[in-house]
Amino acid sequence: MACDNCNSKIKWRNRMINLAKHVSGWSRDHAQVGAVLVSKKGGDITLGYNGFPFGVKDDDRLKKRDQKLNIIVHAEVNAIIAAGSRAADGDLYVFGKSICARCAGPIIQAGIKRVFAIKPKAEGSYTPSTEAGAIDWEYMGRISHDMFTEAGIEVIYYTDNYDDTYSYNDM
Repeated sequence: MACDNCNSKIKWRNRMINLAKHVSGWSRDHAQVGAVLVSKKGGDITLGYNGFPFGVKDDDRLKKRDQKLNIIVHAEVNAIIAAGSRAADGDLYVFGKSICARCAGPIIQAGIKRVFAIKPKAEGSYTPSTEAGAIDWEYMGRISHDMFTEAGIEVIYYTDNYDDTYSYNDM
């Protein structure tokens, strides 16, 4: 019976991450990230993807890193804003990149209790971009991990198996 519960849990998680993956495709940015926020009771689902705020045109600023990074609203924040107070005690599923420190603060403040995310790469296991103005998103992901740990938020990292299934670090 425990195995049936485990399979059911994995099936639900895979569905939510696949939904976040689908939603990420709505972004007009080349770095497509999607988020699904599920309320505590599991019946209320809110979606978010990275993009400019409502009323701000997706124009050539998407190609100008310095402007884009200051204008764009990340998927996680868009999902939190859409959920409002329903975000408290919820689960957040993120697809596309590991969660950055800029998003960790709103996740903590919203009262989200559990996060499913891509694990940031360990320092020394990759080559950070040397391009002017580039952000080391892996480093940002490691900072967010520390923030979540300090704030008592459960983080479950997953690996994409590339067949619409995922492996989880807690199973």
